[in-house]
Amino acid sequence: MYEVLMPKMGETMEKGTIEKWRKKEGDKVEKGEILYDLATDKVSLEVESFNSGYLRKILKSEGQEVPIMEVIAYIGEKDEPIPSASGQGSKSEPAKEEVKVEDKSAGTGNNIIQMQATKPDSDRISISPIAKNLAEANNIDISTIKGSGPSGRIVKEDIEAIILSKGKKERIFISPFARKTASDLGIDYKIENIAGSGPGGRIVHSDILAFSSSSSKAKKEEEPTVTLSSEIKVLSSAPLKGIRKIIAEKMVESKQNIPHINLNATCDVTSLISLRERLKDKIEKSYGIKITYTDFIVKIAAIVLSEFRGVNSSLQNNTHIVYEDINIGVAVSANESLIVPTIYSADMLGVLEIAKKRSELVEKGRSGKLSIEEITNATFTISNLGMYGVRSFTAIINPPQGAIMTVSEMYESPVAVSGKVEIRTLMEIGVAVDHRIIDGALAAQFLRRVKELVENPEMLIL
Repeated sequence: MYEVLMPKMGETMEKGTIEKWRKKEGDKVEKGEILYDLATDKVSLEVESFNSGYLRKILKSEGQEVPIMEVIAYIGEKDEPIPSASGQGSKSEPAKEEVKVEDKSAGTGNNIIQMQATKPDSDRISISPIAKNLAEANNIDISTIKGSGPSGRIVKEDIEAIILSKGKKERIFISPFARKTASDLGIDYKIENIAGSGPGGRIVHSDILAFSSSSSKAKKEEEPTVTLSSEIKVLSSAPLKGIRKIIAEKMVESKQNIPHINLNATCDVTSLISLRERLKDKIEKSYGIKITYTDFIVKIAAIVLSEFRGVNSSLQNNTHIVYEDINIGVAVSANESLIVPTIYSADMLGVLEIAKKRSELVEKGRSGKLSIEEITNATFTISNLGMYGVRSFTAIINPPQGAIMTVSEMYESPVAVSGKVEIRTLMEIGVAVDHRIIDGALAAQFLRRVKELVENPEMLIL
């Protein structure tokens, strides 16, 4: 019997949503067949089966969010017994685990090989060497300990919790992951009300999720039911799901937890237009690449981020992180959704290289072929709505980043130049920053430098 686990796709992934099961219980499954569709906080993926057999049991239903490495289904022989309910979703150490991740260039989306584990060995206790030595030194029986590490592995923190619980019962013991989850959910001030199910009463991740779920359910029952008037005609009604649901959650998280400060500047792009007009035909003829204004903006942003490192930063777990890498995400509309492919080390690339990379990423995004690496690790985002005729707008920061830049349409306007009125082409550029780590003065200096380079694009060669 094989466990089908919720895979960890990227360093920041903590849970995933099962969008659709491609197989039903009892169906024959071949190795490499698409088993289900998975939505992460970054992208939708098609997940393939790692083994052949029959889909004996589905534990998690469509639309359900599941923490990483939790069992979501079983694959086995047609008449092979299904593990008891008490064993479902267990994190016990598997006797053998195989992991394979593969990107397919063909098809309608990203195809990911599902992580699978063979049947656990109940007689084996998985414990880290440090935890084992600590347990032996304190005469602690590890046979009854439920580990909080990966796959139920007993780690140092589990043993320390038992040691501390013996001496000071009044203290609250909680795993680091559980504490972070409580903070993310905004219930860290209620920790003392949560009963821990871990060793020595230690509060673990599942306790936080259970408490949050019960609290949310109670709150929902108290809320009045909203009904639509019979006089209002409804075209459609459906709950948020998949990528749209994830985007909604991320945006709410950003607006609720990140104090935004927005700055805007009007740039004269007459010289930029002239430069692009002189280059675009030659570049397309020589390299087959259509260079856009976005490519120039990405390069300019990269240069300025290298000069004002404080904007290329993030606040995570009360830690101010300033990034050395300058990876710029470019927001792109694709398939009625939003994707943000990443141009890595943009400060090290020329405008032509940026144009080539941006073109490749946009094409892959619109055909659903972006890999996890191509949509993660951005340290700064640019959102351009100029092509839609938007004169000015503000954007929501994409966590965990600390800033986002907006680019609007180009428009002609009379401008005073050296005492004379001239018709010039203008464009609004803005920046929204996390005011907890980026002061308004720093954001203003950043934006002023961007404006300087936009209005004097010849400086890009310096």
